[in-house]
Amino acid sequence: MTLDLARSSLNGWQVVTITGQIDSKTVSLLRDFLAKEVKIDEPLALELSGVPFMSSAGLRTMLTLERQTKSHGVDLALLGLRSEIADTMKVTGFYQYFTNYESASSLPSKSEPST
Repeated sequence: MTLDLARSSLNGWQVVTITGQIDSKTVSLLRDFLAKEVKIDEPLALELSGVPFMSSAGLRTMLTLERQTKSHGVDLALLGLRSEIADTMKVTGFYQYFTNYESASSLPSKSEPST
């Protein structure tokens, strides 16, 4: 299975739309994309409604990203998280580290960064 990744902006948030499974075969694509395309000092939302499965490698990547954004004082949100993945995150204790919204339209507006 492939992993499709796209970055956009909405109301002061960077939104990364992820489609496909996040597992040991695709997680390096996600990490590389985030490292190249995401500004670590701007609020970030991951649109995950197109992710049917996330392995432990994906969960570790999410937790690493949460730690990075937190160390920079930046908001991180998960959008459209499927219940199966949310349940796994709750059991592992990862869920508590993330702010979750139904969709991008639910994101609170952030000030646009100055240029």
